[in-house]
Amino acid sequence: MRKLYKTLRKIANNKQKSFITKLLFDIGVTPSVLKHGIKNTFPNGEKGGFIISADFEMAWAFRYSKNDVDPIEKAMAERKNIPVMLRLFERYNIPITWATVGHLFLTECKKGDHDWMARIPHFDDHWKFTEGDWFDHDPYSNYKKDPAWYAPDMVDLILNSSIKHEIGCHTFSHIDCLYKNCPAQVLEDELKACQELADKNNIRLKSLVFPGGTAGNYEVLKKLGYKIYRKNIKYNLVYPYRDKHGLLVTASTSSWGRNANWTQEYYIKRYKKIINKAIQTNTIAHIWLHPSIDEWTLINVIPKVLEYAAKRRDENKLWIGTMGQIAEYINKNEVV
Repeated sequence: MRKLYKTLRKIANNKQKSFITKLLFDIGVTPSVLKHGIKNTFPNGEKGGFIISADFEMAWAFRYSKNDVDPIEKAMAERKNIPVMLRLFERYNIPITWATVGHLFLTECKKGDHDWMARIPHFDDHWKFTEGDWFDHDPYSNYKKDPAWYAPDMVDLILNSSIKHEIGCHTFSHIDCLYKNCPAQVLEDELKACQELADKNNIRLKSLVFPGGTAGNYEVLKKLGYKIYRKNIKYNLVYPYRDKHGLLVTASTSSWGRNANWTQEYYIKRYKKIINKAIQTNTIAHIWLHPSIDEWTLINVIPKVLEYAAKRRDENKLWIGTMGQIAEYINKNEVV
């Protein structure tokens, strides 16, 4: 069924893809569940789990995009949406993992500040970077002059929230982390730069989200003390498992965003079903989003889903937490 689904999506247009996705969900093929023979447990005896991660990246994510995307427009949408998101998470007492591009910690920088870091070679893959220097788009100024490339004020908003969110890592400059495109030294320098800035905020980075899903160079994560990373796999609902390096893997279940012309009611129904199936199967529903998410989803869908998740948590059926929290629980209790 999965092979047929992948084949159909390759030849289908957007409307047809939407129909196929909806059909598979409605007949129960998705969300799919990975069963790995481990007794899945949660901190307070809950039956399932719910994690939200936000890829906090501003303009850095889109400068080499193959799509017609305005990096500045996306960054300013993040600035507009993050305060709204924080109020929602506070209302429902839900902590999330903010996978943060390290450069956003900076108040300012100048040309030459990043020259010590190894550079990623040219490539044409998920993004197209075939000429120049990887940091050519860096304005080398400050967050007041170029707020799309620096966001220390947004980081402070997150850290000062009444909810104890996790600051995770999304590399320093949103690089491709695939083995074929990224020498290990490049990722190591990127992660060291992130930790150096995190140290100034008394933060120990332990969770990583690969930019654009470009997962690789796991040995570097292990070397630098990371505990868990998010990855796209062929299953939707998964309890974190260990890779061959001993790192924990939390699988992406779904993303938030209006990717199809479905109704508000149907979107909410989908996410409720995902949460309920995580409870039924003792797995984790891991929903991710870009903070530049469309306003319609932010206003019409997310609050209702958060309200439902909080209700299931209050029934002691659903654990809600961050990537770092589930990693700490599993490692401390030797669950996996």
